[in-house]
Amino acid sequence: MKLVGEFHMPLVPDGLPVDGHLIATLAFPQTAGLVDAELEWQKNRGQLLVTPRGDVQPMLDLPWEITPERIAISDGRWSTEYAGYPLSGRVALSVGNWQQGTEQMRVSGRLNVLTHGEGGKGNAVLTIGPGKLSMDNSDMPLQLTGEAKLGDLIVYAVLPANLTGPLTAPALTFHPGALLRSRGRVIDSLNIDEVRLPLAGVKVTQQGVDGPSAGYFGARAPNSKWATSRCILTVQADNFMPDSGRWQWRYWGEGRFTPDAGEVGRQRGGGRG
Repeated sequence: MKLVGEFHMPLVPDGLPVDGHLIATLAFPQTAGLVDAELEWQKNRGQLLVTPRGDVQPMLDLPWEITPERIAISDGRWSTEYAGYPLSGRVALSVGNWQQGTEQMRVSGRLNVLTHGEGGKGNAVLTIGPGKLSMDNSDMPLQLTGEAKLGDLIVYAVLPANLTGPLTAPALTFHPGALLRSRGRVIDSLNIDEVRLPLAGVKVTQQGVDGPSAGYFGARAPNSKWATSRCILTVQADNFMPDSGRWQWRYWGEGRFTPDAGEVGRQRGGGRG
């Protein structure tokens, strides 16, 4: 990292510099080249710009303001890529009572993500707080709402949740109404009519995923003899991780073959742990 800049201190240095301008050159594993970060401020407000070297459009633009009562980022903008798909959006954040320590801080914010796929544009919004992020006992309401479009696949989400516990070991619990849905084409030979995954009561911690769920899967394979299939899956997880915990499941469903429109049904259960 390389850092250059200048700033001016008040005649009686009893706080932050009254104005300044800093430029840093950074290297991240996720980016192919160098990234330039520029921080400029006058009195209690300023702007942070982060731009890949050689680009005109910044990947991060955060106007900010600091007062004795709060720290605020308003109308921030960001952009990046994920697996070759462009992502962008806006961000706003407010931290109240910031001088009174983490136990008294009140955090609220909003982050939206714009995606582009074959079905057009998608927009998902993460609403944060107002709530508390604490080293002892956080209490932060969260809700993700909207849709993402990546290629031929569309994912819909309504995910109300709450983040609790210490920041060193947080727990995310989904509330009633939490639901993930999806449809579209995953590969050329598989069209998803609908996937539904209710998440109410599911908890995610460092130990794994805990709680019940019951999902539905419906798909069509137009280029094979397996024309349509429908499946219902019920799951009970107990601190489940890919290499630990307990996972109990049961599924049942039916499929239809072509050209004779024959049908087949199946059900099965199992578990691990």
